[in-house]
Amino acid sequence: MPLSSVEFTFVDGETAGQHLDELAALYTEVYAEPPYEWGDEHLALFKKRFAAQRQRDGFTLIEAREQGQLVAFGFGITLLPNAPWWQNLTTPVDEALTKEYPNRTFALVELLVRRPWRRQHVAETIHNLLLKDRIEERATLTVLPAAEAARAVYRKWGWQKVAEKRNPLPGSPVFEVMVKIVEKGHL
Repeated sequence: MPLSSVEFTFVDGETAGQHLDELAALYTEVYAEPPYEWGDEHLALFKKRFAAQRQRDGFTLIEAREQGQLVAFGFGITLLPNAPWWQNLTTPVDEALTKEYPNRTFALVELLVRRPWRRQHVAETIHNLLLKDRIEERATLTVLPAAEAARAVYRKWGWQKVAEKRNPLPGSPVFEVMVKIVEKGHL
């Protein structure tokens, strides 16, 4: 599947809500695979969080479709000063890292690609579109350490590990927290 046949579209929060069933199906498919093997609890948490996230300022979602089929998506939000993003850290960090103020940090929440479209620059295209011309100073994301391919590509794209955290879902594994510092308006 050549990248030229994949269409990338920015989707607003209202439209994202209308596409929730498709997004949830892709989420379920990708996270059913190793090393995640996540089930209904994670899907329910995704839907609950997404309902609020899609209504936030700074929400940006990009869908990738081929012949109308959703093959990938990525989205993020601008962190608010009281955002819980920096809670549940399992490693000590400088307080300056976790201090949020308006437009400081864009959180890349999800970047998911169906297996047949992986390693074809679909994720990279979504990543770059999401981060292009952001007003925030930096971006952050979390990644499961066992997701070695994802960790490697994030490092290749300039992300650096700054901490580890455990998400609030019972039994949740530890995630790496990565940050990418930006020059004014660009990543």
